[in-house]
Amino acid sequence: MTRSSRPEGTPDIPAQVFEEFVQALRGSDLSAESVALLRKALLEDRTFTEHALEKAILAEEPEP
Repeated sequence: MTRSSRPEGTPDIPAQVFEEFVQALRGSDLSAESVALLRKALLEDRTFTEHALEKAILAEEPEP
C-alpha cells in the first residue's frame, strides 16, 4: 500500500484519529498485545486490510 504525500506542515488527521482510538482501547477489555498490534497496523504500517486488522484484533492469523 502506498502512502499519500501531504504538504509539509499539514496535520495527519487519520493518524490523529487512530491514535485517539488506540488510546481509548487501552482502557478496554482488549488485550495489551491486541492494542499494540492494532496500533502497529494502523499507525506504523498503515495497513487497512481486513486481514491485517483481524490479525491485530484477534492476535492470531485469521482462518482463510
